[in-house]
Amino acid sequence: MTRGTCSNCGREAEDLKKCTGACGGDAMYCHQRCQKQDWSMHQKICPRGSKVAQPLTFVLPSPDEGLPEVPVRAVRRMDGYCGSGVTLMYSDHLGVERLVPFALRVYTDDEDEALETARWMADGNAAYEQHVTSPVNPEVMKLKPHEAAFNISKYPEAYQGLLSRGIITDTGKRVQIGLYPEKFPICRIHAPQTEHRDMESIERERQAREEMFAKMGVTTLRMGC
Repeated sequence: MTRGTCSNCGREAEDLKKCTGACGGDAMYCHQRCQKQDWSMHQKICPRGSKVAQPLTFVLPSPDEGLPEVPVRAVRRMDGYCGSGVTLMYSDHLGVERLVPFALRVYTDDEDEALETARWMADGNAAYEQHVTSPVNPEVMKLKPHEAAFNISKYPEAYQGLLSRGIITDTGKRVQIGLYPEKFPICRIHAPQTEHRDMESIERERQAREEMFAKMGVTTLRMGC
């Protein structure tokens, strides 16, 4: 039994049971009924038999004239409230050579080093977009473990790319984030969690950052969500 939030109904419980399928326990449920209700979504990261998990790679439009489309891979990570967020990493699913123009644009001016730098990028060391989601304060809206608010104001192409390829599913829920004029869509992320931290460690990191900024004379502002 595990303490946490049910992946289906969102209920906090002390006696959750982890999925024992191919996901490796990525989802937890408070009742067998919740597990059955969530299967249509959960099977994307927990395939059975000959089925395969949801592909997480795709391409984004070129950011600059003269550059090719950007090959990226969606990665689900923890946000500042111990919830889910999405980072887009450079990907070599179209071949590592495809990353060479971006290595030369971002990381090196040496063409002899570009291919090696591209390999380094493909190994998960380089993010194309660090955050395409925005943390949501649980006091504003309580999200389920696999849900996140997508910043459609700053990253509309990334959002549409993720949505059109089935990497995320729009839940129909919306939330107001800070001073952005439009509400952000809440989506289910069909990718396994890659980080596992507790709220206490995240809060310690937040406090350490604020203390560092305070020493620099910079005042930080916590938004409501």
